[in-house]
Amino acid sequence: MKRNILLCVAGGTPAIITESLWALMKNNENVDEIRVITTREGREKMLTGFLNGRGNADESLLDSKQGKFYKFQRDFREYAKNIKFQSPESFYILTNKESGVPNPRDDEKDWLDDILTDDDNKKIANQICEIVRELCSDENIRVHASIAGGRKTMGLYLMTAMQLFGRNWDSMSHVLVSKEVEFGAPKFFYKTPTPETVFALNGETKKNNDGTVLTTDDVKIYLADIPFIRLGGVGSVLLDQKFVSYAKVVDQAQEQLEKHNILFNLKEGTFKVGNREGKTLEKGKSLTERDYFVFVMFAYLCWKKRGKNGFLEVTEISMQDFDEVCRLYSKAKGDERGCQEFLLKGDSLDKLNYQFLRQRKPTQQAESALFYVKSTFQDSISTIKNHLKKCGISENYAIKNERKFQKKVEPLYGLDLDKDQIVFKN
Repeated sequence: MKRNILLCVAGGTPAIITESLWALMKNNENVDEIRVITTREGREKMLTGFLNGRGNADESLLDSKQGKFYKFQRDFREYAKNIKFQSPESFYILTNKESGVPNPRDDEKDWLDDILTDDDNKKIANQICEIVRELCSDENIRVHASIAGGRKTMGLYLMTAMQLFGRNWDSMSHVLVSKEVEFGAPKFFYKTPTPETVFALNGETKKNNDGTVLTTDDVKIYLADIPFIRLGGVGSVLLDQKFVSYAKVVDQAQEQLEKHNILFNLKEGTFKVGNREGKTLEKGKSLTERDYFVFVMFAYLCWKKRGKNGFLEVTEISMQDFDEVCRLYSKAKGDERGCQEFLLKGDSLDKLNYQFLRQRKPTQQAESALFYVKSTFQDSISTIKNHLKKCGISENYAIKNERKFQKKVEPLYGLDLDKDQIVFKN
């Protein structure tokens, strides 16, 4: 059975925690534990009800006598009596450290009083991301994230972290209250079983529009469920990696999202998978022009669904196939040419086409010419595979031999990709 954790961001308005808890209770959602991401000032407000010398114990959550969380437990004993919240581990107090999951053993001098500067925001982004990452790595935990409290950036970072690491069973919400208590009612924390008077900042009773005394029964609490994109496989790839920074995780996630697309920039002679790029350089350093042409050609054959969904024997690659690829390739470089003109450009390319090679060298034995062409393809395909590995690109984008494990048959080469995954840029 999963342990249900209500994960909140909170600062000077700790009421969002009990408001969220009340709404979850009304939705019949269990909460086993509450954890709060906060600052030194936020923690102080929750523990004592005071912030910068202003406030009262009955504006706190955890004052031993007047704390509103304890009152909530008494009011809704059957639902809340076993909710864990009082321990030091319940608080993630954000620090001035670059990263790391905040814990109660952190030196108090490192705690952030507030989140104001760009540097503060970079640090808390890393920490919030790590908090969610750690929780979501435990299959026995279900996270319900409340993004209503604290500085706005805290909620935004929590939301982003949930998108990166949240699983199908995790959820997210934003709690809202009716305008009568949205501002200026520091002692309202939830709708009590028996109506209680709501007081303003100055201690006076708040009034309804008709002049009657406002009570907790008049207040409305709304829990806005926030559907979010669970990046699933993206986050799972990142869960087991060493954490670097929030910004780096976002970059990695973007790369994972784009990993299904391979973009060929034909004019520049490059290809790109996500944020990883491969180039055609001088021979011996990277892909030669011949190797790049072979890669483009099989990508084009896959895109056209030639042969068996883009998989063909070398002899099945027709002159028309070559002509289309040559025109696509040369047009991007500003000099469109058909197959005959293009292949005459250099020996490294004319040896890719059996029919063209036989036309140019009619005295060469057919078997010898075919062997030469097949060997040239094999060399290029092997080079491309090794180059992808050096670039950190999955071998899923390499040219495969679908008959690799079959004996005494001709290789059937192709890219095992969908048409929509292949993009050509001129």
